[in-house]
Amino acid sequence: MARKLQTIYEYLNDYTEKEINDAIFKLSIDDKLVIRERYGEDLHNPLPREGWNRSLSVKFYGNIIPKLKRILSQNKEKIIIDKTLEITSPESTINSNDMISILIDLLQKGKDIKEICDTLKIDNKTLYKLLLKLKNKGIKFTRDYNADGDIHYKKINRIKDLNHNQSKKNKTIFLPESLNTVKVLVISDLHFGNQKERLDLIDRAYNYCIKNNIHLIFCGGDIIDGAYTKGVQNITSLYEQAEYFIEKYPYDKNILTFAVGGDHDFSAFWKESIDIIEMCDNYRHDIVIGNFNNSIINMKKDKIHLYHHINGGVVLNTDASLMLHGHMHEFRLDMKKERLNITLPSLSDITNTLPTALEMTLDFKDDYIESTDIKQLYFCNEDMVLSETHLLLPKNRKIKKESNIIEDAPITDEQVKQLSKSMMSVSPRGF
Repeated sequence: MARKLQTIYEYLNDYTEKEINDAIFKLSIDDKLVIRERYGEDLHNPLPREGWNRSLSVKFYGNIIPKLKRILSQNKEKIIIDKTLEITSPESTINSNDMISILIDLLQKGKDIKEICDTLKIDNKTLYKLLLKLKNKGIKFTRDYNADGDIHYKKINRIKDLNHNQSKKNKTIFLPESLNTVKVLVISDLHFGNQKERLDLIDRAYNYCIKNNIHLIFCGGDIIDGAYTKGVQNITSLYEQAEYFIEKYPYDKNILTFAVGGDHDFSAFWKESIDIIEMCDNYRHDIVIGNFNNSIINMKKDKIHLYHHINGGVVLNTDASLMLHGHMHEFRLDMKKERLNITLPSLSDITNTLPTALEMTLDFKDDYIESTDIKQLYFCNEDMVLSETHLLLPKNRKIKKESNIIEDAPITDEQVKQLSKSMMSVSPRGF
C-alpha cells in the first residue's frame, strides 16, 4: 500500500494553519497551481495526481517550499518585532513621540541607563525598545558597559567616533580605578529549546548573583540548541529558539551577561541566517555576545578570552590571561604558556555531567589579573560549593604596559607544582 501523502500543514508543522494559508495566498498563480497539482482541491485530504512528474516535484520542493518558508519566517519575525516595539509604560505620562525627542537629547549628553529611565519614567526593557526605534531610523549610538551592571549610551555624530565604533570588536567592561577585586558568575552550554535545558538552574544562578552582589555573568556559548541536537528538542524552529531565549533568559537591571556564540548558536546562522548576536543587540542590551567562536573582554589592562569550538573555526592567539572554554561540558583547569584555561561545565542536562556553574573572583594588581578564586557551584535545594581553588597567575609574565601586551614566558617547575596542587581539590569531571 502506498504511503499516505503528507498534508502541507503536516509538512510545515512549525507554523499554524492560518499562517500557512496566509503565506500560500501571497504566492503567484503559477505557484498555487503547482500546489493544487500536488495536493488536489482539499489541502486537508491530499490525493496524488496523475499528472505529477519529476519536473513539478523539483519546482515544488526546490522553489515553492523554500519560498513558503521564507514568507512564513518573515511574517513571524514581523509579528515579533511589532509586538516587541509596542511602547507601554504605566508609570510614564510622556507620549511616545516626546520620549524619542527627550531620549535623543539624553543620548547626546551621554547619560547612563539609570538616568535615562528615571527621566522618562520607564524600565530598562522599554528603553531597549525605544533605542531599537532609533536604530531603525538610522540613529547610531554607542554603549559602555560598567562592572556594576550599568550601561552608558552616547549618540554618535562624529566621523572619528563612527570609525572607532565600526572597528571595535572587543567588548570592554569599565572598572573604577580603586576597584581591584571583581566577582563574576560563569555559565555555559545552556541549550535553550532542548528538553534537557535547565531554566530552573539558570534562574537559581541569577538569584545567586543577586544575593551575592555579582553584576557580571560570563557565558561560554551554546545558548540555544540550534539546528542539530544530542537529545530531543521542545522547539525545532530556529527563530523560535532564539526568541524563546530572549524571552526566558532571566533579567535584572543590575546584571550584564557577556557571551560567545557556540557551534549550536552558529548553526542557526549558517542554516537560516538567524543571528542571535544581532537579536540580543536589538532586544536585550544586558546580553552582550561579542562574536561566534571567539569573544574578547577587556578589563582594566588585561583580557579574558571566551572560546567555543566551531567546525572550521580557530582559537585566536591573544594575550588574555584567562580563557573560558565552553563546548566540553566539564570543569577542568590547565595552564598553557601564560594563560589559565578553564574548561566550563554545562548548566543543562544535555550530557551525563552534573549541571554546575562557577563563581570566579578576579584580583587585580597594577591593572592586571594577579590571582583568581574559583568555586564550582551546584544549585540544588541549597546553593552548594563542590570545590574551591585558588590560583596565582605566573609572576614572571612579561607585560609591556605601554602597549598592554603580555608576552609569552616559560613556566617554571614551581609554577607547575603550584597549579597541580591547586587542582587536587577539583575532580576531572566536575563532581
